[in-house]
Amino acid sequence: MSRSLSVLRSSLSPLVASSSRCSQGTRGYAQAVLRKKSIFDNPHHTPSNHSSSSRKDSPWGNREKFGQDAQPTPLWQLKPDPQFSEHLNAVFNPLEFNPEAARRCLTHASHPTAVNGHNQGMSFLGRRVLETYLHLYLSSSKHLKPTHDFNQITNWTIGTYTLGQHVGSKWGLGRVMRWVPTLSKDRLRSVEGKGEISQLSRVVGLYKVQGDAVAAVMGTIFQQFGGSVALRAFHTRVLPNLLLDGKNGGLPLVFHSEAREICNKMGGSESDLTKPIQERA
Repeated sequence: MSRSLSVLRSSLSPLVASSSRCSQGTRGYAQAVLRKKSIFDNPHHTPSNHSSSSRKDSPWGNREKFGQDAQPTPLWQLKPDPQFSEHLNAVFNPLEFNPEAARRCLTHASHPTAVNGHNQGMSFLGRRVLETYLHLYLSSSKHLKPTHDFNQITNWTIGTYTLGQHVGSKWGLGRVMRWVPTLSKDRLRSVEGKGEISQLSRVVGLYKVQGDAVAAVMGTIFQQFGGSVALRAFHTRVLPNLLLDGKNGGLPLVFHSEAREICNKMGGSESDLTKPIQERA
């Protein structure tokens, strides 16, 4: 176990306990994710480190066996780890995600295996999808007033950190994401035993990375399953998790009751996203 993980574990409890903005459930989830050894002890080193795990996922994996002149394994020959698609399939049952697409949307650009593809492009698409569906909802809402600022509501409701903390945590993305924390070992040592960081999850980048992953998942749903499925996912899987107290992000309070009504009309938070709305109870 690396020293950075030991330091983080020793400092995690007092730092996270000091947070006044994070609910107990979210706090426990963040602790579980940040304690995972795979996040801090990188299981897939750079191509120059010829570990067995690196050889499995890296296109440079055969260089140790065949020499430095060996060509990288073509990406189409790499078999995606099924854990990514299995996780998303469970969250969005009965959707069946393409294994390679699922791997990409849950791989952050900070991780060494991002050389085989990461979620930046799909996250860009997903954010446009989220913004479009939010604006369509606001435009048709009976509670919308001339004084409402679309840009402000958008930033407040589907900001990256807000998505990561309240939607990404609900979906459990931190348990399967591939990413690397932003804090260096020296920084981790410097904050040991101190209370200067109220939310360690924000500092190491967990919520930011989860927010990008949420957007990437929505982009993947839009691309693979179509706009109607993505729209229902937005109203039943995303927006209901953003009905917060109005103090720390989320949809403004005036829209909450209407958002719940739409979610119920679409079958609720556990509805089958593949069925037409009119066929649901």
